[in-house]
Amino acid sequence: MKALLITLIAIHGLIHVLGFVKAFRLAPVSQLSQPISKLNGSLWLLSAIMFVLAAAMLSMEKDWWWILSVAGIMISQYLIINAWQDAKYGTAANIVVLIITAIGFVAWLLNKNRII
Repeated sequence: MKALLITLIAIHGLIHVLGFVKAFRLAPVSQLSQPISKLNGSLWLLSAIMFVLAAAMLSMEKDWWWILSVAGIMISQYLIINAWQDAKYGTAANIVVLIITAIGFVAWLLNKNRII
């Protein structure tokens, strides 16, 4: 189950690379019809890095992986809103990753004996 969650987060992150590729015209990206600025393209890449690092940290059982995931979700949702016509279904993926992340956060709190 954990491997599936790690894979899901990593794949979601890798999909974000498409926004970077489109913005910097590295290859044609027919899935994205709207123009993407270079600033937003850089944010697409940053979000991808955050998700992939979160997946890597989760696979290495680092307690703080969820921090990277939250950052990735926040950047991702901002970008999805800006490219709504092309990327709106990414919101569903962000919700799934958010649920996984919330569970990871609660587990971190319980493991650290913290009170919410």
